[in-house]
Amino acid sequence: MATQKPKSAREKAAEARAAAEAADKRRRLIINISIGAVLVVVVAALVGGAWITSQNNKNVTQPSADAAAPAGAFPADSPYKFGVEWSDGVTGKPVLEIWEDFQCPACRDFEAVFGPTLQKVADSGDAQVIFRSTSFLDGNFPGDHSKRAAAAYGCAVDAGKGEQYHDILYANQPENEGDGWTDQQLLSFAEQAGITGEAKTTFDKCLTDRTYVTWAVNGTQAMQEAGVSGTPSLYLNGVEVSNEDRATPEALLKAIQEAAANQ
Repeated sequence: MATQKPKSAREKAAEARAAAEAADKRRRLIINISIGAVLVVVVAALVGGAWITSQNNKNVTQPSADAAAPAGAFPADSPYKFGVEWSDGVTGKPVLEIWEDFQCPACRDFEAVFGPTLQKVADSGDAQVIFRSTSFLDGNFPGDHSKRAAAAYGCAVDAGKGEQYHDILYANQPENEGDGWTDQQLLSFAEQAGITGEAKTTFDKCLTDRTYVTWAVNGTQAMQEAGVSGTPSLYLNGVEVSNEDRATPEALLKAIQEAAANQ
């Protein structure tokens, strides 16, 4: 019976080196596979994120100068673009612009105090009163309540009840900022504003078709371009009304009268 010849020290060393090299290859292979797997996950996440972003962008209403606008709204090439004048074609008088967002609690409070005065100024023709609706607060809360409310207001403007609908929106502003209104509420406000019959049918279609949502977005873009930082903001002949001049309705009336005297 043959017996195995004992390995020499050189042979044992060679086997040890071979085993070490094989172990090193396996380790590098595992590392490469792991890196590859991580890269696949990262690339998949990037591609997936880009796809989600693109889908979200598709769902975001983009401004458009060609968007439908309520009757009488200023066109895109006007200094008061996308605003709605409450005075009746007044010229040669001070121009008072009011920037607002229907979700804005401060706008609601402003409306409660200054609304009747602004309406009197508009009705008397002492100034050209222009309301400029925006929807910038949609960026702070889920949903698109500001855009929908502004769009509904635009539908009411078409029905000749814009001012009434405007006031009803503020009177029914949700207690918690960002809660917004349901479509049913926006539809019912039209009846409260006096929109009935065929006009109500037209209003309902205007609202459910989201006819003026892009117009509402245009108002927000105009606000950003004008450098208006918040709402409510008032501009008289293009100059922001100071806190002193908007401290009370009487102070605002005085500022308007002084502007008229200086024209």
